[in-house]
Amino acid sequence: MTGNPLVRDHSDGTVRRQGLGFTAPPEPKTTGPFFIRLEAPMNNITTSLGHTAELFCRVSGNPPPAVRWLKNDAPVVQEPRRISYRSTLYGSRLRIRNLDTTDTGYFQCVATNSQGTVSTTGVLFVKFDPLPTPLAGRPM
Repeated sequence: MTGNPLVRDHSDGTVRRQGLGFTAPPEPKTTGPFFIRLEAPMNNITTSLGHTAELFCRVSGNPPPAVRWLKNDAPVVQEPRRISYRSTLYGSRLRIRNLDTTDTGYFQCVATNSQGTVSTTGVLFVKFDPLPTPLAGRPM
């Protein structure tokens, strides 16, 4: 196949990928002012084994930026029902359920649009909290 594999159907504004039956929403029409901005730095989080952590990437831009998540400089891989990220009105949210100590690391969100790139980094520290043991001589 040669040429552009995307074909715009001008009757309804949808875009179809040739031969695959793929339909995407119409591209948003953006007008100025064009910008990209980090609205707030990412927070550091310390939490316990088995809990859930949410990291927030608060960015804005025109056109709306695409957001990537990295852990220790490698792309975050989503795992069904455990690790997920999604776009939000304020940018993006990364959620990690049933935390393990191996989830500890530096998390970075990188937001990019035609105006440039912004990023912020936070630390997630997952501590191992053993069950409390009774003190000698103390009733339970």
